[in-house]
Amino acid sequence: MTLDQRIQTILKEQGIRQVEFAKALGISAAYVNLLVNGKKTAISEPLAMLIEERYGYAAQWVLDGSGDKRAAPLAAGREALMEKIQTMSDEDLWAVSAFVHTLERIKRNRDG
Repeated sequence: MTLDQRIQTILKEQGIRQVEFAKALGISAAYVNLLVNGKKTAISEPLAMLIEERYGYAAQWVLDGSGDKRAAPLAAGREALMEKIQTMSDEDLWAVSAFVHTLERIKRNRDG
């Protein structure tokens, strides 16, 4: 399954339009349209992780179609994440922190 097919699957299964998907992820509707129409054939790992967080589709499946389509239950995901965090360098921890702050800002903008 190609990236455009995976994105189309998410939209169909969630019953949402491209514009709604874009807004929820903090990306442009034009970008989503490029993904859906196969004009963009790859996305970033942070975007795939955001899709996982928002919609429950495993980031790895979103990225390349491998593994389970649905993300692991939240508790297992948190445990695995905590294990990874414990082994990260300071530089990587700063990057994760920046990512979390970005997610918080997106949520605040989305929610009001």
